[in-house]
Amino acid sequence: MESSLKEIAELLRTISNVLQEIKVDLDQKQKPLAERRLWTKQEVMEKVKMTEPTYNRNLKKEILNPMRLSGSDLYFEEDLVKALEESRRKGRI
Repeated sequence: MESSLKEIAELLRTISNVLQEIKVDLDQKQKPLAERRLWTKQEVMEKVKMTEPTYNRNLKKEILNPMRLSGSDLYFEEDLVKALEESRRKGRI
């Protein structure tokens, strides 16, 4: 019985993650590019309390995938949410 409950809980987590990804995809399609929030590398590091070495490790592991414009790392907010959800799903955070 306990293993069945664990399987159901895991299935619900998976469904929740899929629904969140669908929501993010829909939000991206509905918002014009000019209305989407951009985050800088420094803002990301401050928001999630990440050090520079941790940031660089996350880049190497491809947890974070920045847009590099004029030498700066920029992120759409939706992409950061997706990265955090994926990290949570994989048990990294």
